[in-house]
Amino acid sequence: MTVAAKYLPADLVSDILSRLPLKSLVRFRCVSNPWLHFITHPSFPYRLLYRHLDCDPLSPCPHNQSNLILSYNNRRETEGSESKLYSFGGGHQEDSFRVAVAIDCPLIRGKPFEIKTGCCHGMLCLSIEDNILVLWNPSIGDCRTIPLPEEIGVCGGVCGLGFDPSIDDYKVVSFCEKQVFIFSMKTSLWRNLGELPYSLFYEGVPANGCLYWAASKSHTFADRIICLNLSDETFREVSPPPFDPSISRPIWFQEEDEFVVVAELNLLLWGDSVCVFRQYEQTLWVMKEEKEENGGVRVIWTKMMTIPKISNQESRFRIYYHLHPKCFTKSGKLVVSVMRKWFVMYDGQRYHDLHIEGLGDGHYQKAIVYTESLISPNSIRGMNDID
Repeated sequence: MTVAAKYLPADLVSDILSRLPLKSLVRFRCVSNPWLHFITHPSFPYRLLYRHLDCDPLSPCPHNQSNLILSYNNRRETEGSESKLYSFGGGHQEDSFRVAVAIDCPLIRGKPFEIKTGCCHGMLCLSIEDNILVLWNPSIGDCRTIPLPEEIGVCGGVCGLGFDPSIDDYKVVSFCEKQVFIFSMKTSLWRNLGELPYSLFYEGVPANGCLYWAASKSHTFADRIICLNLSDETFREVSPPPFDPSISRPIWFQEEDEFVVVAELNLLLWGDSVCVFRQYEQTLWVMKEEKEENGGVRVIWTKMMTIPKISNQESRFRIYYHLHPKCFTKSGKLVVSVMRKWFVMYDGQRYHDLHIEGLGDGHYQKAIVYTESLISPNSIRGMNDID
């Protein structure tokens, strides 16, 4: 290692290190002082991020080290037992979906917590005891507390984390009684964006400098998509995928122990593209946006697949389980959550049960797709600040 540090040019060492998997880089910080300097330099995590964004989501690129993180609460445990965080599906390799590993986070030991946002560049937001909000990078264990002003109150409304490329800033979005608040990680300030006449479902999906939510204006289910442009901080409604006119009658779905009528949209990411799963038709669509000459945005939807419904065989009625697609494996199989209780894998023809070692019986509160990174919440700069 000393020979490499002595005879190889610094820019070549940096380029080699930027091509390695993140877990190796975390270990290599102990090799030598020059390597420690390279890996901990504020610009280095963004070099890795650039390489990750350039990779095909299904390629064996070492920076495509994505997995699923879920907060798990075992209902069969005694009351008052703590919830836990687990990770599985490392690199989206099929075998890695068979084993779950507990994530040790000192911040949440013995405390109630909740995952409040999706992952953006390796970071996500956790609320702890409902009154502490932190931005956390599980890969390196770094976190940063986000102050909560009185008008926002508890963390219940936080549901979005995205990256604003115009000013190289990460922004947290919170909804409290129809009011929209946005927090800048660079300025450490909250601002009120005014009222939004929509109900939002699930956490926001970050893509291309925007945050996307499944939303509703008057129904109890999501029937439209709302987009927040993080650069100019304006909202717009995005046309959803076309409905199948042959499906006109309600379909009952089972979610945990309840039966609900669902006409719902679920959003997820495939690479850098927003995908939508329409529960009614069990169809998965990928979105492409093109800028028009008049300054508008044209939305193009392409159907990726239709997945079969999973029925409750014990019910006397036509009841189907509520499904939540989560991600694709490297081989292109779709990982699907069933009623937030178990997971299956769809290969294009049939489902395969995922027997995940390390998880007990019960249900999970939230599952997000997480991508590893070295970006620290305490030293956020920007992709345009690379030296």
